[in-house]
Amino acid sequence: MGASVVRVATHDIETVRAVHAALDAHTPIALLHAKLPEGELARQRALALEAVWEPDDAVVLFTSGSTGAARGVVLPRAAIDAAAQASWEHLGRQDSDRWLCPLSLAHAGGLSIVVRCRAAGIPCEIVESADRARARARDTCTCTTDPCTCAGTLISLVPAQLAQLVPWPGLRAVLLGGAAAPRPLVDAAIARGVPVLQTYGLTETFGQVATAKVPGGPLVPLPGVTITGGTRGAPARLRVRGPMLASRYLDGERIAPELATADLGFVEDGHLIVVGRADDVIITGGENVHPDQVEAIVAGTRGVREVAAFGLADERWGQVVAIAIAVDDQFVEAHARGTWHRGLAPHARPRRLAITTGELPRLPGGKLDRRAIARLATSLIEYA
Repeated sequence: MGASVVRVATHDIETVRAVHAALDAHTPIALLHAKLPEGELARQRALALEAVWEPDDAVVLFTSGSTGAARGVVLPRAAIDAAAQASWEHLGRQDSDRWLCPLSLAHAGGLSIVVRCRAAGIPCEIVESADRARARARDTCTCTTDPCTCAGTLISLVPAQLAQLVPWPGLRAVLLGGAAAPRPLVDAAIARGVPVLQTYGLTETFGQVATAKVPGGPLVPLPGVTITGGTRGAPARLRVRGPMLASRYLDGERIAPELATADLGFVEDGHLIVVGRADDVIITGGENVHPDQVEAIVAGTRGVREVAAFGLADERWGQVVAIAIAVDDQFVEAHARGTWHRGLAPHARPRRLAITTGELPRLPGGKLDRRAIARLATSLIEYA
């Protein structure tokens, strides 16, 4: 197969047009994140330009690089079409739908919206934020439906974008993914009337392969998707099968027909439960601690805006649990220590703390940069 298109994915209609043109021409297109450092941008560009293509190859996206070097993922046309079909089958398509996209088009969460809307023949609007889209819709509304759909009926977000979202008439689903979302954040949004549907997906699956059916509900595998894992007592690496799987990585390693993820979890009564990542497990004094379990308790602490838990080397215990938190003026460390002491088993309690009133380090796509977070200076936490 001939040459591909390699494009830095700007957040605008021009990138959408480039994607449509490449799909129409059956030419593979590799999308690179606009905020990457120059060296990493050059590395990814070279990988895409040197690749050998197969007839059905459609899109190349790079993983976020949150736990290692970003890898190029090759998605065939059949896979992205299957992903779009499964998403619509789960959500249900409405003629009045309009999908807002504030996510990067260099990642599956954003690009999958473009492909879904293309497949369904509905508008896709590239927006900087939900607030700006809603304000613009109020100024330019020509809608004759009730409720008005000019501001969008669907939107996809990552957890960092959810806290300030205020619902509007006609908004029927907010797909939330990209990273684990603290339960208090989701509950607070639902209490404001935001119809949050949590999702689970990866670059290798072109986005969602499991999504809640109702706000706050459990994750349910999409039509055609099979997910296996461990049990509640012994979570194991999740394995995914389905027609939306990528074919391979750019380095040649095959992916389909089954993706062995780095995520730990299990399926119970048809519901997917993800408990964390295998490569993030903290082993302290012979006990396994999943960061998600620590983060769930810490995130519910008054004044904590976001949290990341990680392991730090320790001569006595092998590792100890450390946390980095972003806080506001309601945070009181003495109160927080009491919350963590009551809510966590002794081996799971944070022993080191990095604290900021700003933001925790993030990758260009918006995910927490856990490698950078683990390098932050910490202080000892002492419990009474």
